[in-house]
Amino acid sequence: MKISLLVPLLVLPLVGGALAGGSQAGGIQVTTETRLAGWLQKYPEADANGDGMLTVGEARAFRAKMLAEPGVDQADRSARTKPTHANVVYGSHERNRFDVWIPDESTDGLLSPVVIYFHGGGFVAGDKTSFDPTPYLDAGIACVSANYRFVNGHDLLSDAPFRDAARVVQTVRKRCSEWNLDPGRVALSGGSAGAVMALWTGLHDDLANPDSDDPVSQESTRVTCVVPVNGPTNLLPDWILENIGGAAHVHASFAMMFGQTIEEALTPAVRARIMAVSPWEHVSEDDPPVFLIYSGPLDEVPLPASARTGKVIHHPFFGKALKEKLDAAGVEADFKHGFNPRGRTDIVDYLKNKFAMVD
Repeated sequence: MKISLLVPLLVLPLVGGALAGGSQAGGIQVTTETRLAGWLQKYPEADANGDGMLTVGEARAFRAKMLAEPGVDQADRSARTKPTHANVVYGSHERNRFDVWIPDESTDGLLSPVVIYFHGGGFVAGDKTSFDPTPYLDAGIACVSANYRFVNGHDLLSDAPFRDAARVVQTVRKRCSEWNLDPGRVALSGGSAGAVMALWTGLHDDLANPDSDDPVSQESTRVTCVVPVNGPTNLLPDWILENIGGAAHVHASFAMMFGQTIEEALTPAVRARIMAVSPWEHVSEDDPPVFLIYSGPLDEVPLPASARTGKVIHHPFFGKALKEKLDAAGVEADFKHGFNPRGRTDIVDYLKNKFAMVD
């Protein structure tokens, strides 16, 4: 794990002052607890006592443990992973930025395939610097790691990150000739919340608008393949409760995403909003191949109400169910669970196969 990943783990939960503090967003309290919940989703191993709640003390202890990890040379890693183009602007919001890494092959005039990565964090936390491009660059695959707008329960709801994801794809495609990238070989990946964004963009009908005056909006959002890691595939809370179980609140980010707490009966407008961003709802026979990866075991469901939120929302049953739906639609889908891809070549090997790369 990159040390730079862990700095926000200590800092972000403390933004706004004391533990009881927070900021208001459309009447919904943006508390330290909300931020910690986002980091719990990203780093479930930081929950030392396994109670499904991440405290500031546990966050500090986890960061200290990672800093003490032997064999991590941050200066060397930073030098190797410095972006070719940093903070490329793709929209008007301050978080509409992405980093680009271009392999040596592209500098020789050869067109490189590209993988676009969206970070996790419950749609309320995280940063593009969490991505390590090294294994992809070593394989000759260019990389993009993107930030996107966070939801706030008011003016930025569930639609914002997903539209940003599509815009990233379109912006990259528009600039492929400039960066010697192949617009016909584009893959999407991401972890947790980022996995949902990658899946949604990959399964959604093409969002290109050929009649737009904006040349970026004219670009296609269709991709070669999608590799989501630990991604919930259906965000409807009643579906999750029935099929996976756990606590009825589902996730701390729910109110921030949809503007309504889970304790209330879902209004038709909120239910429609949830379905609009659920990858489950966008499956069709023309979808690209998908490689669904989950680090947890495919244990018996439904889980008890005491199950940790991170276990519920990252459960492999999401992938099993989506694979069955993709299979029924005739879409190529691979599914792997009980497997941590960190430090392995499975994703790179999959991409090389789909990109028809020759060693």
